[in-house]
Amino acid sequence: MKRPENFLASFPVVPDSLPGTLPRILLGAALSAFMSVNASAEVPEELAENWYRTEILVFVREDAQSRSSEQWEPLPELSYPERYQYLIDPAMADRRLQESLGYESVFDEQGRQTLRVPAPIEEVLDHSRPDAITVPLPELDVLLPADEQASNRLLVDPNNPNLDPKDPLIDLDSPIVSLPYELLGRDNLEFRAHARSLRRRGERVVFHGSWWAQLNDQDETPALIMDRSGDMDSTDWPALQGSLKVYRSRYLHLVLDLWVNTLGEYLPEGWQIDAPPLAPTSLVARTLSGKDIDPWAPAKPPLPSDASFGRTADNSGDISPDTETTDEAITDAAEELADEAAIPSYPWRHAIVHRQTRRMRSGEIHYLDHPVIGVIVKVTPMSDEALPLVAPEIREFRERHALPVEVLPVDSEAEEEND
Repeated sequence: MKRPENFLASFPVVPDSLPGTLPRILLGAALSAFMSVNASAEVPEELAENWYRTEILVFVREDAQSRSSEQWEPLPELSYPERYQYLIDPAMADRRLQESLGYESVFDEQGRQTLRVPAPIEEVLDHSRPDAITVPLPELDVLLPADEQASNRLLVDPNNPNLDPKDPLIDLDSPIVSLPYELLGRDNLEFRAHARSLRRRGERVVFHGSWWAQLNDQDETPALIMDRSGDMDSTDWPALQGSLKVYRSRYLHLVLDLWVNTLGEYLPEGWQIDAPPLAPTSLVARTLSGKDIDPWAPAKPPLPSDASFGRTADNSGDISPDTETTDEAITDAAEELADEAAIPSYPWRHAIVHRQTRRMRSGEIHYLDHPVIGVIVKVTPMSDEALPLVAPEIREFRERHALPVEVLPVDSEAEEEND
């Protein structure tokens, strides 16, 4: 579908004071409770400079005219940053825990998830393994159907006195604070009207999320990786890859380094770029013994026997052994072939890059235009009284993944006194 010349013209707007930004859109519905509180709260200067809520919507134009409107870099340089962060996606975290039959899930400070999963049956039955003897099997309620899991899972860990449901100091009914870099629910998304309009116009929304975090200087703020292509349960080379960074120096800045993989219909026939890198992994699965495992991988085929390796046919058609071939060489050759068969092939021909840095004002909607990859963003300063709240049911999610229940603002003056 061809993009209208006056993009998003159907939205009611008022003039925007900053050149290069998307005009502010007047929402017909009230914002979420958090946004209402945030709008009226007096933001302390020290927090206004560091604590922000970010919402970003990324969409891709599918029409051929947009993709052929420019001469794209034929061999784009594509890479991921060395310092990065993943957003915590509660729905994805729970799905991975259930699909892997995992009984433990932990997140690290970069938003990477580590699962403890049952060992393959042949390992469990091997009584020479220490973990098969000394480590009792967990109560795997994840083996139950989802509706039975809910009724069998405790809301609070009974071994943790700080989370005793009988403790009158523990409030299990009131909303709790969202974690930094935790994706907020749909009710917290201000750009839902944008997303609906884009879809009606034939554009594809490839990311829409909101979160809060402390923003520091460029070198101190991690980039956010926008895809999970390096994970064992993800699609290799999805349509959208790359990263973005929101940081604060004297002003707010957004740094984009995104690319969309395409079939290269706008290029000469036969043109093919090398496969882009896959994202750093955000998911690790291990057995009780600490052995890395892929719960999503199909069973590996048995190694070929020595009859398939190290033997040659003479002129008579008889098979004669190769005396230089050893059992170790046979195993190595078989594993090499298996590894080659497991390497996925790049299913695209080219990648279009959107690489841009934009200075922004807080509280204003910005639109970073591009012929193919459009980005809408808003960054809002916050106070400790206006941190986004989530439903009390999220406590159960936190407990399943060993995440803290509450996050309070850091008192920099108190930290200095303790130091």
